[in-house]
Amino acid sequence: MNITIDRVELLHTAKRMATIAPLQSPLDVLRGALLEADAQNSRLILTATNMELSLRESLPCQTREDDALVVGAQLLADMLEKLAGDTVTLTRQADRNMVTLQSGSACYTVPIWSRSSFPKPELPFPEDTVVVAGIPAMARRTVFAVSDSESKPLMRCVNLMFTQNGLRAAGSDGVCIVAAKGDEKSVGNISLLVPASSLEKLARITRDDDQFRVGTTGKCIVFFRENFLFSARLMDGNYIDTERLMSAIHNQFTVLSDIAELRKALNAALCVGADGKLRVEFDGSHLTFHCTGTGANAASPTEVIPLTGSPQGEYWYSARKLASCLRALNGTVTMGVAQNGMLTITAHDAVYVQSAMRPPAQSSAAGKAA
Repeated sequence: MNITIDRVELLHTAKRMATIAPLQSPLDVLRGALLEADAQNSRLILTATNMELSLRESLPCQTREDDALVVGAQLLADMLEKLAGDTVTLTRQADRNMVTLQSGSACYTVPIWSRSSFPKPELPFPEDTVVVAGIPAMARRTVFAVSDSESKPLMRCVNLMFTQNGLRAAGSDGVCIVAAKGDEKSVGNISLLVPASSLEKLARITRDDDQFRVGTTGKCIVFFRENFLFSARLMDGNYIDTERLMSAIHNQFTVLSDIAELRKALNAALCVGADGKLRVEFDGSHLTFHCTGTGANAASPTEVIPLTGSPQGEYWYSARKLASCLRALNGTVTMGVAQNGMLTITAHDAVYVQSAMRPPAQSSAAGKAA
């Protein structure tokens, strides 16, 4: 191997590989990134995997021969960050299990693994794929609602649904549900369960205007385009029918508001340190968030526009989950209260529902004082 490549480009790619490759693994080779030199196309292909996720990227380089090796992913990123030149050269002799990285007057020589034991991601059939864009936005509107309990593996997933009306996604932890619209051009007839952590990781390394072809290999969902591939293992099981649940919800009253104003009012109330239950009071054209912290109370009002019904009453919800919802949505929204006190927030591209909570029980000491 004798490759010359832009150091900064390789560094950025190596850092992404290091987020995929595990720091500890029973298989040493999984801690590495596979580097494949393609002399015909003048490309260096990097691949990392932890058996649940796989990432492959391709970069332009100068090379005259094909070769492949596996080097520690985190080690590669650390070395490239410490080198200072504009380009870096990777060389190794055919009979040595060592690779040398050189940039300017500095160089590193480190051990490598054989490529033969490195698992590579599979590709779906091109005719069975669809085009998708807006993955980061889709992730922002759904992953916050999934469960963090390891005892509920399906609830830790986002349900991606390719329908005749485009891509739809849903997330739920049993207390709150969010259903979001995605790329309208991504039509199909398949429902997939993608771990939220995988979708979130893909969102961190892509942009909303990135377009991918998406397909499945049976066990994995694959997002790919020229010079980039991301594969995530799918979960098996039956997810809740979010469309049926949403259609059964009927608001008793609704108000119109702006997410930025709601977020501002909620943050003001949460400053007392409340992280449990939150009281929401509706009174005509006013909505007030009430929070109780350690030795402090807060009430933060904001104006709303009544739409239907008579906005009146007090309801209790999870402060943390509502705050996460308001961070994920944008623009003008319709907020309502449905049967059993369920809170609904409807934006142009998502619908959020949270079940009401019981009011906190007053302590016996407080009762005696009263």
